[in-house]
Amino acid sequence: MNSTIRGVVGQVLYVLNTRNKDVISRRFGLKTGKKETLESIGKSYGITRERVRQIEEASLKQIRENLNSSLASKVKPFVDLAENTLEQAGGVTSEDNLFAKFSGVAKENPANATLVFFLSLDGRLRKFIETDDFNTFWALSDQHAESFNKSIFAFIDALKKLGTPIAESAVVDFYKKSGATLKDVTSATVASFISVSKNIAKNNFGQLGLTSWPDIKPRGVKDKAFLVLKRDGKPRHFREITQLINTSSFGNRKANVQTVHNELIKDKRFVLVGRGLYGLTEWGYKAGTVKDVIVDILRSTGQPMHKKDIVTQVLSNRMVKENTILLNLQNPKVFERKGNGVYALKEA
Repeated sequence: MNSTIRGVVGQVLYVLNTRNKDVISRRFGLKTGKKETLESIGKSYGITRERVRQIEEASLKQIRENLNSSLASKVKPFVDLAENTLEQAGGVTSEDNLFAKFSGVAKENPANATLVFFLSLDGRLRKFIETDDFNTFWALSDQHAESFNKSIFAFIDALKKLGTPIAESAVVDFYKKSGATLKDVTSATVASFISVSKNIAKNNFGQLGLTSWPDIKPRGVKDKAFLVLKRDGKPRHFREITQLINTSSFGNRKANVQTVHNELIKDKRFVLVGRGLYGLTEWGYKAGTVKDVIVDILRSTGQPMHKKDIVTQVLSNRMVKENTILLNLQNPKVFERKGNGVYALKEA
């Protein structure tokens, strides 16, 4: 915390006695950046949690009553900065975003604790504590918070119906069409709102969606493999998939080649399409050997096919050599040659 902020804090707290000054400092974390509980402060003074709460309330009231115009003018710039940040964000933003705008750091520190202290003294802006659905956030008013609440849940419902992540560039248009009550939004507005919700996030590739989706919040190697392969758009060798995982900023922990290979084998989202090559089931690839694929093709058509057509369809499902397909067609127990390069399933 710089000397200017420290000086203003000292002047604001000047009206309090030593104990009350210490209680306020510890409750807001003005020295350490981390606020202390009523219980921990009470234990250090041998008083109850309720008594600490009473001291806190009385001290804040005393400060407000003694906040002359000169001192208030020194606090005002901090409140104005927070208010401007909220206005630019559409009226609501996460506390982390507010901290980042103020001190350049989103985490707790003495400077950010001081901002919360000054905002609490001023009382115009509304703070909402973290819940299961939301991170701690600030709003210009209760009305802004209520409108945000309706909008964000409408946005979440629209994402659920869509069922797939959307590109960052398309977020604003999608938001406006989602049934959200706030229509005059920008990318900054949506980004701010998203920072508040625990149910929406952006993945490493700039796509936005629900945190319950593996495309957005991959859980373990198998989800990471699915995400990088889906983004790459084509079958890859399991060693290449491992490399893609390790170069995609998922964290410091590196994926192991054998672990990746094992997950690709076990997970039904992946299909072996060649020697060590894996594709996604959702791309239309089917599990099984080349022989199984040929059988499936002939069964689905319900009639004999020329070997060239069989080869073409197999190659759309497997990355194998043409000769491998032709060799499989020579299996007399499964396939029957009808002449002129035409094959059918062997009749039982």
